[in-house]
Amino acid sequence: MTPQDQFISRLYRSTQQVSISHFRDWALKELQSLIHFDSAIWSTGHLSTRSFHTHTALGLPQSFTENLIDSIQINPITKHLYQHLGEAIDMADVIDDSTFYNSDIYQAVFKPNKIERILSSVHINQRSGIYTLLSIYRSNRVNFFTDEEKKTHQSSIYHLIESASHSCMLSLNTGNDTLSSHAICDNHGMYHEVDPSFLDLVDEIVPNKKSQCLPFELPEIGKNELINNVLITTEKLGDLFRVNLRNATPLDRLTKREAEVVNGVTQGMSFKQIAKRLDRSPSTVSNHLYRIYQKLNINNRSELADLIQNK
Repeated sequence: MTPQDQFISRLYRSTQQVSISHFRDWALKELQSLIHFDSAIWSTGHLSTRSFHTHTALGLPQSFTENLIDSIQINPITKHLYQHLGEAIDMADVIDDSTFYNSDIYQAVFKPNKIERILSSVHINQRSGIYTLLSIYRSNRVNFFTDEEKKTHQSSIYHLIESASHSCMLSLNTGNDTLSSHAICDNHGMYHEVDPSFLDLVDEIVPNKKSQCLPFELPEIGKNELINNVLITTEKLGDLFRVNLRNATPLDRLTKREAEVVNGVTQGMSFKQIAKRLDRSPSTVSNHLYRIYQKLNINNRSELADLIQNK
């Protein structure tokens, strides 16, 4: 197994071992086992705004990313990154050293942070609109990036992105809801992280969609919404939202009252006990259960229990 194969293996094996809050820092340090660099940034944003919403800086102050973004228009590497998506671009291949070391952006942004050599790449997920910038830096001007290192950087960014996204999705798979696919969005439906299976279900809800954002309104927190046989729920996640999608089951088509009756039945309660809990008559509970059996195409409590157990 090559060193790069070992690196990729470690990334994916560690998605359940390294917490999501530290995963990117850890992964950048792992990348240093393949390519020597002194500092790095890993930033993620969305095409709808062309701005970054998350930054991970290794060996750099937080102010660096802010200054870099503010100077993006005068950064000579920017245009080349978007013209050659997924490729590793060396600043030395974009602009000659003499011009670069006398440029405003070098003097204002890179020189104060001891950055002399720059290797960057941009990756865009065309389905979700999420884009990622990965830049690694060297403080020794005579230490050029080799062609082999450029290839390694270029092939590594995909696995860094995928493993980080997988780590995030695993952190969202809590409790018994193992069948749902998830995305993290802002209140405008702009994706911050998204499971590929989530996008597959979105295609079922809105076929032939053109938007790279959530193509439907966020349901009210705590309420279910059913569209084209896909169940949608939303939870608050700080300033963002966790959106959960899964294929609906027959149980999802029950009304709130019918679901309460089913809950009572599965707890072994009698019609009289369920009626008292719901403040209804036993005959009303019996009628509810009859309609439930019809909706679910079952005949008795035993079949109902089996259906719930296997949902």
